[in-house]
Amino acid sequence: MSEGTLWSDDLGAPLHVDTDANPDLWGYLHLQIDKKNFKEWLDLHLTGLAAIHDIELTRRLRRFHKTFYEQTIVTLRDKLQVDEAFIYHPVPLTHMPLVMHATRFHCEAPDAASCEGLTALTVPHPDIPEWQQRTGSVAFASPHLGADGIRVTRSYPADSAIMMTSVTYHWHTSPGLPDVLLRTHHDDPEVIAAAMEPMDAFARTLRLPM
Repeated sequence: MSEGTLWSDDLGAPLHVDTDANPDLWGYLHLQIDKKNFKEWLDLHLTGLAAIHDIELTRRLRRFHKTFYEQTIVTLRDKLQVDEAFIYHPVPLTHMPLVMHATRFHCEAPDAASCEGLTALTVPHPDIPEWQQRTGSVAFASPHLGADGIRVTRSYPADSAIMMTSVTYHWHTSPGLPDVLLRTHHDDPEVIAAAMEPMDAFARTLRLPM
């Protein structure tokens, strides 16, 4: 375990998806957590970020983040069956947190484009007019997960006032190993733009535990 990096050993148990990301930039969001430990974690998390960002931690901010993380944990754990989730600390407490979540799945197809469901990342959303969507993809290699990777960004209106941006990384791994999907979304394009380089750097730290 290296000093100043986040490893599965730091969290008390092996992870489904491992990382040695900088813990000053990235925090671990425990998806399997009870109410008591959630309250203790949230208090420490918010107090620490308030000190870092030099901002008063008001009741309104506490309520906002409590509701956000409660809903996020349930959605990621129970609905999306996510393996791991991580929080990007530099986002100010006055904004929606940026949470990246990683999922493993098996695809034995010869290339990433053939994996069932992955083509949906690069085609327009059927419920949103195509002219309101912006999608772009670039090849994205990983030192741990291989060269057959892709990063897809998509912007789309969540409602009449909010434009959501999602960023998805996918690596198609060697036969017998699970593919890895890393995703996030946010309602502030400026937050996504400022976080894109750190997100790329974080994505390159992911690995499958041996």
